[in-house]
Order: sequence, then C-alpha cells, then structure tokens
Amino acid sequence: MTPSVRVLRWHYIAAAALVGHCAATSLNAGAWWYGTGLFIASLLFLVALARDITAANQICKTARAEAVRIERAARTRDWQARDRAALADWDPWLCCVPAFTSRGAEHDTTRCTRKDQAA
Repeated sequence: MTPSVRVLRWHYIAAAALVGHCAATSLNAGAWWYGTGLFIASLLFLVALARDITAANQICKTARAEAVRIERAARTRDWQARDRAALADWDPWLCCVPAFTSRGAEHDTTRCTRKDQAA
C-alpha cells in the first residue's frame, strides 16, 4: 500500500467523522433535513473507504495468485528438466522401470529380464 493510499483512507475517515459531527449538530439544532443529508453523506464516505479497501484486497489477491502461478510454472519446468536429465543419465544396464526408479534395488518380476545380473 502506497503512502498516498494511506493518506486518502485517513481522509475518508476524517471526512466521515467531520460530516457525522455536523449531522449530529444539525439534528440537535432541529434542522433534521440537513442532519439527515449530512448523515447520508457521512455514510457515503464510509462506503467509499470500504470499496477502496475491497478493491485493494482484490488487487493483492490477483497479484498473489499470479505470483503463485508463475512459481508453479517455474517449478514444473525445473521438474521436467530434472526428469530429462535423469532419463539422459539412465544406465542401460538397468532392466526395468522399478529397477530404474530404485537404482537397481527393486525389480518387476513379471517383466524383468534381469539384464543387470551377471551371468
């Protein structure tokens, strides 16, 4: 949040308080039309403050979501690069996928040809 936004928000609050005070003074003096109008104006300042805060929160959520999307895309690219590097480093002596993923510790007995075992 920039300093100008903070100042604007404080001005909304101050204006609402001042106009609310004027509304109360007008109502006490018997000018209920002016008091009612000033009270409504005071509420409009508060509505403007609420809309400003809501819009700022929505912008922050959108920016956060975009940052998360970019980070996830970068992580996916990293994982794909690691997978490609692992496949490039695949040793031809491994005989099946479980042997590849467990670095030779496990074998798929239904498909394994046990090419890694010495004869």
